[in-house]
Amino acid sequence: MPLDLLTRLDPLRRVQCPFCFERFAAFELHLKCESSVCETDFGRQVEDPILTKTFFGPNADSMVRSPWWVDPRRDERRGVRRLMDWMILPGSLDCPQCGRATDCRLCPRCHQRMPEAAIARRSGHLTIFGPQSVGKTTFMTVVLHELNQHVGPERGLLLEPIDEEVRRRYRQEYQDVTYGSAMEGVGVGQWGEVTRQAHMPTPPLEMNRRVLQPLVYRVKRRGKGGAEPLLSFSDMAGEDWEMNFSVLRREAGHLIQRAKGLLLLIDPMRLPQVASDPRLRLTPKEAIAPPADYREDLSKLASFFERTPVRVPLAICLNKLDRWGPLMAPGTALHEVAASVPGAKADQPSDQLVHDEVQAAMRRWDQMSFLEHLSIDFPRHRFFACSALGDAAGAEDDAAQPLPTPLLVERPLLWLLRQQGLIR
Repeated sequence: MPLDLLTRLDPLRRVQCPFCFERFAAFELHLKCESSVCETDFGRQVEDPILTKTFFGPNADSMVRSPWWVDPRRDERRGVRRLMDWMILPGSLDCPQCGRATDCRLCPRCHQRMPEAAIARRSGHLTIFGPQSVGKTTFMTVVLHELNQHVGPERGLLLEPIDEEVRRRYRQEYQDVTYGSAMEGVGVGQWGEVTRQAHMPTPPLEMNRRVLQPLVYRVKRRGKGGAEPLLSFSDMAGEDWEMNFSVLRREAGHLIQRAKGLLLLIDPMRLPQVASDPRLRLTPKEAIAPPADYREDLSKLASFFERTPVRVPLAICLNKLDRWGPLMAPGTALHEVAASVPGAKADQPSDQLVHDEVQAAMRRWDQMSFLEHLSIDFPRHRFFACSALGDAAGAEDDAAQPLPTPLLVERPLLWLLRQQGLIR
């Protein structure tokens, strides 16, 4: 869709790419041909060093080729007009390879396509991080599903993928694995129930730089006209967070530094005080997992920022509530939620009550250093508890598992959206 005249008349506006989060003036945008001829004919394509660096890093062995692209300010065919882009953006340019007009805009830093919504509207970004095997990918999959299918419609809120590529990625890499499809991850169990397969661990950056590409959505709200804000979601590999932190900091630091909201996912079963409770039966994978140092995780997080206290809101969510919730004292809200019937529409505890109960539990689990560091460096924080899978979690990752029955999974995301002023 071409840019409207009002947007073109404001070429000095600051634009933030929802994919790489770099900021630049609108007149710096590049253009690319998107005709089917240039998309499919390798002979018409040109080398794209910016896209190569985005997908394969600065030391790539070969160069990615893409349809013709140009920085309009350096297109000599335009003559003197190219010097006037700081006054009005060009509507379109003709591709020299196929002769067709194009108005497809690219981020000049990463060469991801910039839809009109990304140029004309403000964007937010949420980064989900944490150690290995805490369920980050599953959490992000389930919370996006719940927002679109249940919680969002109830609150007059919908998330719409910014383009077909985001829609395809979510469906193939997230939804089809967690919820199943006709092709992957779904089957019929012994008793005829629908089953799924567990997610594979998110690959580290050195194996797949694709993890740097966030899922970007438009936030559509009932009764709200005008610009629809954008929201990006990033899922960071736990292996990088724990064992390749220097690589993560160098290659993906922008995902945290420029985030408008942070979500730290914690697995209480990796706390010695929880894992040693005789009432808890650990899975084989949990039994061999080393104890987590969540205090160290906060130090790593603070190191991304130039100064503390950090002003970005931080949600700390204790996942797998269905497993550790029964350890809470009878009569507490979290004990009741963990013992509730999945999907039941019973009265839900307030965010403040959940925050207080989780904070008290962390004190009992000897996490005073974690709490003190949190209050000093991240004063805008709140505790949450959830279960992305509910009682659908299986003991063996490679075994067929029932479909998710989440508990309170949307709470941290809704809080972060409120902190950004996207919902009330």
